[in-house]
Amino acid sequence: MPGSQQVAQVDKLLTNISNKIVPEGYISEQILPLVNVVQSTGLIGAYGTSHLRIETTLTGGKNKYPRVDTRTYSTQQYNIAEHGLSDIITRADYANVESPFDAEADTTDELVTKLWLGKEKGLADSLTSTSVLTQNTTLSGTDQYSDYSASDPLGDFATARLTIQAAVGMMPDTAIMSWAVFDKIRTHPDFLVNLGYNYHKPGGLTLGELASAMGVKRVLVGSAVYETAKEGQTSSIDAVWGKHIIFAVAPTAAKKRQISLGYRFQQFGAPRKVYKNVLGNPPGAKEILVGDAYEQLLSSVKAGYLIKNAIA
Repeated sequence: MPGSQQVAQVDKLLTNISNKIVPEGYISEQILPLVNVVQSTGLIGAYGTSHLRIETTLTGGKNKYPRVDTRTYSTQQYNIAEHGLSDIITRADYANVESPFDAEADTTDELVTKLWLGKEKGLADSLTSTSVLTQNTTLSGTDQYSDYSASDPLGDFATARLTIQAAVGMMPDTAIMSWAVFDKIRTHPDFLVNLGYNYHKPGGLTLGELASAMGVKRVLVGSAVYETAKEGQTSSIDAVWGKHIIFAVAPTAAKKRQISLGYRFQQFGAPRKVYKNVLGNPPGAKEILVGDAYEQLLSSVKAGYLIKNAIA
């Protein structure tokens, strides 16, 4: 009879599924070689360029060897900054938050995400600023690599490599870009033809193949995203690494007598340490804290080259 069908009166919250945007593809801690430090501030030693100067070396017989000035030293300071965020989980939160949600785990996860995104965005903003990387070019219109017929990425990349080599005596070993840029240029005809694939690579180039085409040892693709809207406004998600490409001399390990775009100074061991403190006020509450202490120092900006707005 009509109306006899049983209908659930309350929508039950499923316990084994939930939706959440979880950033992935962080690369900030892969770009600059790591230096673990104990103290919050210190000095990096640097050599001058007097050893590169061509001298008169001709001698013979009883003539003395020409005496020259060799060692030229200088220093650059690093300053560790502490970063941290916290939130409180109340007794009511523990009682009222039900599966698939988890008040403590979710709070910890989101604090870690916020802290890590801040670190990622901080380095991305520096490396994509023309006032920081003063060796740069800004593309527009048909010069952007979205235009497969008119753009010249191979020529631009050659300019980037040669500019760095002329400034620091080394070719760049690393290229940095967002997923959007990688996804666009891996099917650019210039690269496919250059590597002999032409139309026989419908899926585009792999990271290794793209690195070969760009003349570097590695390509780092950052795919982390962040919320650009203010609290209460309509959500707007954007890529942390934008639409740019950075070439850099960025060795994978820090050592003496080397050139590097910069260094990541990390204090107190591993990044993003989590602390959980039981609070007496309010009763039954717990405070979750996530801390990090670091500096991402760009010590040799001439070891980098920025291609701004590489795609439309």
